[in-house]
Amino acid sequence: MNKLNTFRGPRSVLDYLNPDNNPPTPLVELPKELNPFFDDGVHIYAKLMNTLPLGNVKSLPSFNMLTEASKRGDLNNIDTVIENSSGNTVFSLAVIGKLMGINTTKAIVSNEVSAGKLKMLRLFGTEVIVNKEAICPDPKDKSSGIYKAKVWAKENNWFNAGQYDNTDNPSAHQKWTGNQIWEQTNGNIQIFVAGLGTTGTMVGVGKFLKEHNPEVQNIGIVRSPNNPVPGPRTRNLLQEIAFDWKSIVDHIETVGTIDSYRSSMQMCRNGLIVGPSSGFALAGLIKHLKRLKDKNALEQLRNEEGQINAVFIACDNPFPYLNEYFEYLPENEFPAIYNAELLNKKLQKDAQSLPALDVNAYELTINEAYLEIFEEDKNVIWQKILSNQEVLHRENVIVLDIRDQADFEHFQIPKAQNIELATLEQTAAQTAVGFTGKKVIVFCYRGNSSKIATALLRTQGIDAYTVMGGMIDWSKENHPRVRPDICKANMPIKFD
Repeated sequence: MNKLNTFRGPRSVLDYLNPDNNPPTPLVELPKELNPFFDDGVHIYAKLMNTLPLGNVKSLPSFNMLTEASKRGDLNNIDTVIENSSGNTVFSLAVIGKLMGINTTKAIVSNEVSAGKLKMLRLFGTEVIVNKEAICPDPKDKSSGIYKAKVWAKENNWFNAGQYDNTDNPSAHQKWTGNQIWEQTNGNIQIFVAGLGTTGTMVGVGKFLKEHNPEVQNIGIVRSPNNPVPGPRTRNLLQEIAFDWKSIVDHIETVGTIDSYRSSMQMCRNGLIVGPSSGFALAGLIKHLKRLKDKNALEQLRNEEGQINAVFIACDNPFPYLNEYFEYLPENEFPAIYNAELLNKKLQKDAQSLPALDVNAYELTINEAYLEIFEEDKNVIWQKILSNQEVLHRENVIVLDIRDQADFEHFQIPKAQNIELATLEQTAAQTAVGFTGKKVIVFCYRGNSSKIATALLRTQGIDAYTVMGGMIDWSKENHPRVRPDICKANMPIKFD
């Protein structure tokens, strides 16, 4: 380790990015305000991987995949790295690869990639290849980005890191992250928690900890279906992963969008600047601890001092996702803006969020919305969906879904129409013509943006209503929705 944290010479930046030359990333105990089990003798620690030089947990496996490939000679005469990724992995590969003499990195991204991610990739010098593939891609499908990256690498003498099945991914966390956590806790750790994405972090750290103490409980966190959180996967999407994470994980918890973003925001407000996937891991840990306490099972985990030490992975920072916090969390969770009229017009609109019309009188609960849309019982509607029968709305009712098109295609209410909010804002008058004489029930993710859409439509004379909780709560209530066959769960995985 470089004790003075000073790097010189032609390899200075690459040496700086090498985890062997840096102190361990911080392990910070959460204050009582963030730990509802503090009085139960549970100590919760955040392993702050966002403090790595490239600011994200994926930079470790990226560094390891490239350096180990170099040792094997796999990078000889290689001038291009290609990876199926739209985020931290491929931008980390681009930076590290360039420092190793590989000047070109290509990212295969979904055609539904966000504008923010595209800008980030291009900022870091990554060439972007947009790929049209299934919403829930099978890596064996020739249209999937994972498959194409492997094939194109062979055809063109490029290097495909292959984060989904490259064992240098989890071994990075076995080498560095697991080792650090063990030393930082003096081997006194009872619970380890990580979100399951590529599962590299869990497989690497979890394996290391189990080898040193088989009694350590590894808790994997997966996304609730239809609940967007950047990074982690749902149970079904784990089918893309080749690593044997199931032999490492002792228990699985499921966490949704709201808890992830709210938990992240609370940590940020208490001095830990971490993103939604970090909040996701903490929310899963809290959920698991509650389950153990309700079952009177905490006692079984206590160490000799009568305490429980739990560590979760904090993956990155919140800044790429700022807009999403305001999309998913209620307005009353943010401080007010005073004198907003002094801002320029665009900022005024963002600050005020809504047109002048008060839409509170036109807000429906999830169950009220269901009764406005359907005449038949929920079970009857589901049976029709499963048997491919036509599902009808009540007469003169339109379901308008203003989420992003990619999320709409992933799942939607039967016969819903999709118009993204940005498009609706530009075409409200023209759109309203087709809605004349109809009752329009407006859905977004959580029920915030749908207020804006409802107000816009009402100023055009349309009988529009916003739905509290949006599609996230609609899914939570298991109300009828349709989705592509490929996205339907086909992996028998046991959950606690």
